[in-house]
Amino acid sequence: MRRDWLLAGGFAVAVAVGGWRAGLIQEAPRGLDVAGFGLMVVAALGLGLRRVAPLVPFGVAVGVSSVYVLLGYPFGPILLTIVWAMFEYARRRPLRESALALLVGAGVSALAVLPRLNGHLDLLAFGLLLWGACWLAVPWSLGALVYMRRQALVRERAELVRRAVLEERIRVSREVHDVAGHGFAVVAMQAGVALVVLDEEPGQARDALRAIRDTSRAALDELRAVIENIDAPADVDALVEQVRAGGVAVELDYDGLVGAGERQRRIAYEVVREALTNVLKHSPLARASVSVRLDGGEVVVTVSNDGEVAERVESAGRGIDGMRERVEGAGGSFEVRRGPGFAVHARIPK
Repeated sequence: MRRDWLLAGGFAVAVAVGGWRAGLIQEAPRGLDVAGFGLMVVAALGLGLRRVAPLVPFGVAVGVSSVYVLLGYPFGPILLTIVWAMFEYARRRPLRESALALLVGAGVSALAVLPRLNGHLDLLAFGLLLWGACWLAVPWSLGALVYMRRQALVRERAELVRRAVLEERIRVSREVHDVAGHGFAVVAMQAGVALVVLDEEPGQARDALRAIRDTSRAALDELRAVIENIDAPADVDALVEQVRAGGVAVELDYDGLVGAGERQRRIAYEVVREALTNVLKHSPLARASVSVRLDGGEVVVTVSNDGEVAERVESAGRGIDGMRERVEGAGGSFEVRRGPGFAVHARIPK
């Protein structure tokens, strides 16, 4: 506000000096006096409110300038206050409101000039009539253009925020589905084993319960990491051990991915997790093979089994669709192979 008032004050001084100089070269019905300078200062100082109440400086500029012209003072820079006020109002208010202000301001300004014509079309008076009737359209057009551009940016930013929120919700729901699905599949398998051997093999039942405990803790840690937006460790070895503890024979070929990027490691881990979860759910008696290796900067993942796994195409982020979305979203390729057995193959670039 202080800066706005200082700028308006400087503009008021410039308008007063310009009005004085204009009065020296014009034969106006009334010479400049204290009242005339006061009107110029008031019209200019109103612009100090252009941010907080843009209609006020516009109304003040139009009203005071019209009174100034009707009283017969020399035409001068006081009319520039209308131009500036029109621009400020148009760039801050909706188009319908600013267009109405344009019509009212142009009409009032034109009516204020008409008595000065004295029955003939003086060139200067005619030019000022055009100023009041038409030239205000120029600052209005510029202000309206600024307003529309600002509104477009606001809508664009709102859309970006909405899209980011939606993508984050999809990511979290996908991660929760994958983590919970894998954990519950292992827990269900171990619980079944414990029930079968509880009476005859209490030691094996104890091992199954211990595996349930460990798997549940690991799944809870991963869920917590997802909710807190923290990447859980992408430990392929531990993941395979969980599945083996569930009773599925898994052959692992894993070179540690030395030199691979963190994103490649994470996506590879997620593909292996989802593929083994499908094995646990749909082919628990099958033998699975997991290969995760670095090949020329790309991480190559292959997970296969000797049984049949039904393809579950549900919503995005689940099952095979979820694996394909992750891999292809990183610029890689994803392929599903059927018969004999079932396999997924992915290549993940840096």
